[in-house]
Amino acid sequence: MADWWPHGTTLEPTEDLVNVLPGILNSLGEPVKKLSPPVPYQVTIQEALAKALQDWQANPEFENNSLVVLGRPVEDLGPIIKASLHEGLPDCDVHFFLGGYQRPSDPLTVREHLKHELDPGAQAPSAMAPPVTQTELDNQVPTVMVVSSLEQCFLRCIQGWEGIEHLQTLSTQDTSRFWVFGCNYWAWAFLERVCQVSAYWENVVELPHLSGTELEDWLMPLLKTELKTQSAGPLVQIAAASDGYWNSLANTSDGIATTAAQVWLKSLKMRATALTDEGTVADGAALLELLPDDKPTLPSLMPLEAMDRYLLHSLLIHREMTRSHLAISLGEAECSIRSRLQVLRREGVVHQRGRQFSVQPGHYPRLYSELGNNNFLIGKS
Repeated sequence: MADWWPHGTTLEPTEDLVNVLPGILNSLGEPVKKLSPPVPYQVTIQEALAKALQDWQANPEFENNSLVVLGRPVEDLGPIIKASLHEGLPDCDVHFFLGGYQRPSDPLTVREHLKHELDPGAQAPSAMAPPVTQTELDNQVPTVMVVSSLEQCFLRCIQGWEGIEHLQTLSTQDTSRFWVFGCNYWAWAFLERVCQVSAYWENVVELPHLSGTELEDWLMPLLKTELKTQSAGPLVQIAAASDGYWNSLANTSDGIATTAAQVWLKSLKMRATALTDEGTVADGAALLELLPDDKPTLPSLMPLEAMDRYLLHSLLIHREMTRSHLAISLGEAECSIRSRLQVLRREGVVHQRGRQFSVQPGHYPRLYSELGNNNFLIGKS
């Protein structure tokens, strides 16, 4: 994939620093992906869930039996929710559903897919289950049902959100179980517009924006370790940064972990003396030290055409999509969007993983402003 970050970021130390070689930089992305979700994310979910469960168990006939976790479209809520619930629900029977689920080729069959995946023996919607009693709840271990990506349970097209309506019915009619849903702000705003999701799922918790200190704590394991990035290359050690750097990183990335991780990686520099005249790491270098730029910056955003904005808006609502689903959501022929999708991918605005396309997290803050200023329905930043 083409380098999606603008070149020319400079430092003013007493020695020359240069951009990190692409191969080393790309391999550093793997240990970032393996980091545990930031602790503030997990604590926020655990505290909200503990209260929601307590309220529901104390008054099951009247309290809402669900909690929705909202985050930004460039954050994968599945691992965040799973890590939070792994330690946060020791006395519950937790069931995770639809992990890695991708909607079927025909989006109008999502409802039937969800019925089969979630509760193949469920009663018909017309046969409403009797409300669970307090005595029943007191005598059984609470069952928690987790669906961490509502974005994959619908498609923005005519009748494309029947899967969400099924989940609304399923979760509200059976008060014997508690439900946890994950959703991004943009999808939530869309679903609120078309099927009033908040009328069914009232309890909502939002992932916090991370401070500079919290970002430093999250990335600290990578600052304390000598990282092996290439089979035949040197070990890499990343130098510590000042408090001012971390505060700047938090402001630049809007405190979004995935965005901050990309900005942080692209701010790293290496000493020019570590390179040969041919631009490779000098022979015999056993340890390569990387130093963060004092002023981390977002990637520049290419000028967007009207079609680009519609493409990106749909991608941000659904977090990731195939090209065919993207075309259906826009009401366009697949061949008509192919060229613009290729341009966005080449410019590094869009990332492709297999058949799935998504927006690069580093571009999210600028896209949030760009689409908001052009009157698109957006969620929170």
